[in-house]
Amino acid sequence: MNIERRKFIRHPLSYPLKTKIISPDKEEDHLSSESENIGAGGLLFTCDRPIHVGSEVEIELKVEKRTFVLDGKVVRCIKRSGTQRYSVAVTFLSPNELLKMRMMEQVVRIEMFKNRLERKYDVQLDFTSVAKEWIQRYSEAFAKRYDV
Repeated sequence: MNIERRKFIRHPLSYPLKTKIISPDKEEDHLSSESENIGAGGLLFTCDRPIHVGSEVEIELKVEKRTFVLDGKVVRCIKRSGTQRYSVAVTFLSPNELLKMRMMEQVVRIEMFKNRLERKYDVQLDFTSVAKEWIQRYSEAFAKRYDV
């Protein structure tokens, strides 16, 4: 029996990202990839080479035309069976990263709400006006998800 031990929910979101591996003894190393899932405690992404567990990384993630920069530490790197790709799990280093993740998730949810309204009413809406509506309708329930 597999018991889920995660403290935070992970969302299956695929967004382009750039990872900078921070190493005190050599030049910074960069690679591009995409997220596989994202949660308040960290994220999982795939790449074409291994990254050492314990490495500190800076991840630049583009979400719905907005860029977020997150600091983290690699906690797991596993080669995917039958491929030349690796799954890299990163945990965030500070409570400040939790705030960034909440903001990122909120942007994603507002964009989804906007797309749903545009399809339903066959109109084009601007993000700012939809964001105000989303905040009025859903922000209280959204905030409760992060109460600890």
